Amino acid sequence: MLSVAGEGVSHAWLVDPVLETLEVFRLHEGHWLIVLTAEGEETVRAEPFDAIELELGALWIPKG
Repeated sequence: MLSVAGEGVSHAWLVDPVLETLEVFRLHEGHWLIVLTAEGEETVRAEPFDAIELELGALWIPKG
């Protein structure tokens, strides 16, 4: 994963529109920890923006 701790980055999101997945990582003591995995149409609260709900289905291109 990226080495961006020196830049003040504490979270990273990996969004895969083909697999329709979201992975959220938090930097902790120099290591990336996965704190959330979600997919499809789930509604999530993802760090560091966990004050709001995110509907993953709104991120994907409609099939059909």
